Amino acid sequence: MKKNLFFCYYFFSFLFVSSQTYHSILLDHPEWHLTSCNNGCVTDIYSLSGDTVYNNQTYKVLDGFHYISKTFWLREEEAEKKVYMSYEMNFERKEVLLYDFSMLEGDTINISNPIAPFISNPGPFIVDSIEYIILDNGSSRKVMFLSSIATVNENPVWIEGIGSLSLINAPGGTPNINGAGKLSCFFKNGSLIYSQLDSIVSCSSILGDINENKKTDKKRLIKKIDLLGKQSTKSNQLNFYIYDNGRVEKRISIKN
Repeated sequence: MKKNLFFCYYFFSFLFVSSQTYHSILLDHPEWHLTSCNNGCVTDIYSLSGDTVYNNQTYKVLDGFHYISKTFWLREEEAEKKVYMSYEMNFERKEVLLYDFSMLEGDTINISNPIAPFISNPGPFIVDSIEYIILDNGSSRKVMFLSSIATVNENPVWIEGIGSLSLINAPGGTPNINGAGKLSCFFKNGSLIYSQLDSIVSCSSILGDINENKKTDKKRLIKKIDLLGKQSTKSNQLNFYIYDNGRVEKRISIKN
């Protein structure tokens, strides 16, 4: 009996401590792997590439297929458990609150989906419930389930330290594999933190791949093809780079 009581005490103490410790989204080289299956499943990878300063605020630059312009910037107020996004619209730079992980069940928030495939300003959302899950790395994280109390039909899901299970800049979007997409994998420092592989077999970290390639240094480019499978020498478009070790990379090379 004492053993069971000790286990219960330890378990709930663990959850309490985990709930009190805020997990940063932007630290330790995060990678978001978003999968959509409208016409075959495609996984796009988003990450951070450096810092920038604007109006005396330091931001992380969001990078990846949808954010290749490098004009989407994120900053985090860890003490407040809030994440903000700065972006350009109509030649002006704006900033909006993306996430507030300090909220409790029943709290409301006015959500913005800046330049996302959802309504930009869908109005107020309510936190329906909060749960704690154990992630792939064994850590406990807060999961917040929200719903609109306006006219939009969206049910976003946020995970502390990760963000929306839809696009990172769509805190008001429902994760939908057949729509705008759903988070399949999330990495920190090349290590898997979260995975939901219901539509793909696996995913690997680009940081882990870079580190592995640095170790082996045996990757040689065989050919570059476009979306139609034809040999490509063009830049400023999506191309697939095929290497002799079997790897295929999808990227856009920008040339002025």
